[in-house]
Amino acid sequence: MKRFILTLLSLLPLVLFAKGGKDTRLVIITIDGLRWQEVFSGAEENLLTDSKLVRNTKQYQQTYWRSTPEERREALMPFTWGTVARKGILIGNRDKNSMMQLANKTNISYPGYSEMMTGMVDDAIKGNDPVNNPHRNVLETANQDPRYKGSVVMYGSWKSTRFAIHNEQAGIPACVSYEPNVARKQTPQLKLAQRMLDGMPHYWGSEHFDAFTYAFALETLLGDHPKVMWISFGDCDEWAHARKYDLYLDAARGTDAFIRDIYQALESDRFYRGKTVYLVTCDHGRGFAGEWSGHGSSTKGSEATWFMAWGKGIEPKGETSECGPYYTKQFAATIAALLGIPFTPDSGEDLTPLPH
Repeated sequence: MKRFILTLLSLLPLVLFAKGGKDTRLVIITIDGLRWQEVFSGAEENLLTDSKLVRNTKQYQQTYWRSTPEERREALMPFTWGTVARKGILIGNRDKNSMMQLANKTNISYPGYSEMMTGMVDDAIKGNDPVNNPHRNVLETANQDPRYKGSVVMYGSWKSTRFAIHNEQAGIPACVSYEPNVARKQTPQLKLAQRMLDGMPHYWGSEHFDAFTYAFALETLLGDHPKVMWISFGDCDEWAHARKYDLYLDAARGTDAFIRDIYQALESDRFYRGKTVYLVTCDHGRGFAGEWSGHGSSTKGSEATWFMAWGKGIEPKGETSECGPYYTKQFAATIAALLGIPFTPDSGEDLTPLPH
C-alpha cells in the first residue's frame, strides 16, 4: 500500500497538468522591443510628428494618427485589437494599471529571453552575446515529453535567440540569422525563401529581416506540423535603435499581419484547428518620449513588458486593468501549464502561470 501511494504521488504532477496538455499545440511569438505604449495606445504624437524620426510626417499621420488611443492602436495593430482582444486576454496597459515587467535588471534582449524561457533570473547573464544558456528551459523540458518529443522547433531573426534556449543541448531544431531553415519538408516556397535570404545583404549583421522568419516558420508549420514552435521577430527593435519611428511603426503593423496570417493558416489546417494556443510577448520595453529608441538598466520604463494569449481553452477576458504586477519569468510556467508538463526552474522557485 505504501509503495502504491508513493507511486501515485509521483504521478500526481502529470495528472494535475494533463487537462492543459491534452492534444495541445502551442505557437509562441515574441516581438523584440515593441513598447507597451504602441501596443495599447498606438502611435505617440510627439514622435509621429518629429521630422527627424519620420520621413513623411503628413503621410504617417494619415496612416497611424487617430483621435483616441483605441482608434490609434487598431490602426497600428488591427488583428490584435480586432481579433485577439475579442478572443483572448491582454496584459500590460500601464495606463489602466495592468502591470507586467521583467524581473531581471538588465532590460536587454538575451537576459529577457532567458528569463522568459527558463523561468528565473541569473544575475550573471548580463549581455547579448550568442553564448549557450547554462540553465534548463521549458522548451527543452517539452521536448523530453513523449507527447512533444521531436515536435518542438524554433525560428528567429536574431542570432542570439537560439542560444538563449541552448537549442543544441535541448535537441530543438532552430534557425536564426542567416542560417539554413530547419524544415524537414523542403517545399518550393521554402526553397525560394532560402535562396532569397542567401542573396540578401547582411544589413544588420547578425539579424535578418522578419519576413524571412515569417516565411520559414509558416511553411514549416504547414509542412511539418510541429506541435510547439517559438517564432522570434526582431524588426521593431532594430528600427527603434536606428531612431526610425516610421519604420518601427511599419514593423509593428507588419508583425501584426504576420501573426494574423499564421493564425488564419493554422485554424484552416486540421492538425491545428481548435487545438492551438497562441502566446505573444516581448523581451523588454523601451524608454519614454526622447528615450523611446533605447532600453537597458539605466533607461527608465524599459523594464515594462506585456502579454497576450488566445486560442484553445483561453478565456476571452479582453484587455485587463488593475492587475499585477506580473513578471516575464512567469511565462515559462504558463507554457508548462498549457502543455501539461511539470517544470521547475533551476532556481527552484515555484511560479504561478500568467492569467490565461
